[in-house]
Amino acid sequence: MEFAVKKNSRGEVVLHSRRAFSWISSSVEAKFIGIVWAVESIGSHQMEKVIFASEMVGAVKRPRAWPSFRAYGSEIREALRRCKDWEMSAVSRVANKCAFLIAKSVTSEQRVQSYVASGAPNWLRDMIEEERCAP
Repeated sequence: MEFAVKKNSRGEVVLHSRRAFSWISSSVEAKFIGIVWAVESIGSHQMEKVIFASEMVGAVKRPRAWPSFRAYGSEIREALRRCKDWEMSAVSRVANKCAFLIAKSVTSEQRVQSYVASGAPNWLRDMIEEERCAP
């Protein structure tokens, strides 16, 4: 499963999405396919000035330091060519709690329908507002 949360410069959620995958063999492969899916989705929506937060940032920014992930990084960089004005930063699950909970809902609540929706999911609005207002 993969998830994405797009926020504006004020930290407000503009859109969120979730996609379930059933043929993934490892957590590394899931992270890789997820970031490629997110990058391609942002590109198809023609969004600009996007920061992609992922645990796979090293494979993209420092491929020599991540030799086992060289092919993954190469494919992510290829997908990023279709995006304008992007950045990629490292983020852990703990720091990206909202997006993690959206993804977790796929397995824990069997929400396997993939979708893209505007705004934040109703069941996470309070948490998102707390994250946005936190220093």
